[in-house]
Amino acid sequence: RREPACRICLRARASRGFTAMASMFANLPNPGKMEEVQNAAKMVLGLDTFDGARFELNKGLNQNFAVTHNVSMGSAASPPSYEFGANVGDEKMLLASRIDHSGRLTGRYQHQLTPGVALRGMASVSGERSQDSLQLDLDVKGSHNYSGLRYMSGGVLMATYMQSLTPYLSMGSEFFYHHGRCITGLHGALKYGTPERVFSAKAGSFGNVEMTYAHKVNEKVSFATEMQYYHSQVCSFGIGGEFRLRHATYKGLVTSDCTVSATLEEKVVPGIASFILSGQINHKKKDYKFGFGLNLGAA
Repeated sequence: RREPACRICLRARASRGFTAMASMFANLPNPGKMEEVQNAAKMVLGLDTFDGARFELNKGLNQNFAVTHNVSMGSAASPPSYEFGANVGDEKMLLASRIDHSGRLTGRYQHQLTPGVALRGMASVSGERSQDSLQLDLDVKGSHNYSGLRYMSGGVLMATYMQSLTPYLSMGSEFFYHHGRCITGLHGALKYGTPERVFSAKAGSFGNVEMTYAHKVNEKVSFATEMQYYHSQVCSFGIGGEFRLRHATYKGLVTSDCTVSATLEEKVVPGIASFILSGQINHKKKDYKFGFGLNLGAA
């Protein structure tokens, strides 16, 4: 029995359509993780501000093992602290740990199982069991998409997926479920990025909206802004800039709650020693912070 000609024609058209679609997606770049859609703006707006004096020593014992010492002299708002860290790893595996003077231990594990599959884990243990935490991630990187699964202590399950639609546009979604409280939620994300400009937007089922925009003027100057809105609660925004000089990096940030922050990192000996100045001021809240630090050794 012969198959009707019209059915053969429809099957051929569908096959050509699927082939064209597969060819179109095959030439698209990987969009990256959904949690990283705001990275371009966060790199400019993320200031490492602190109060008091801070010293950090990084020492590489060999190619796969390094230790760190972090000392904070404290201030009126925070007590002195000490933290010791050890990192061991190679091209496929990384194990990092930190322990502070109070006995709080944190660890991070990352293993590249295959070129496209990675396993990550984070754990924290302290004297108070209520503050212990665990997080496990499985990342799958495709040629034009990125998907992931996450488990967090307390019974939280998350699934994310990012897909490139054009060379500059990508979209994604995130679904989470809280087993203990029987709460479900959905987030959506959009990213439009060129080598000079990156715009991102995220929205959630609970009424939260986040938008960022980063503009790279040249190799030394970048600006960024962000806006966060939580339904019937708060709306905040900030604008900042980053200036990379020959041996120094300056960052500044102004937020909607009248807080002005700035950091300056001067590379005294490039790759070996750097001096850091940090300042934050809010006249409205009468909150003032100033800190200086010294980093020795390659981070």
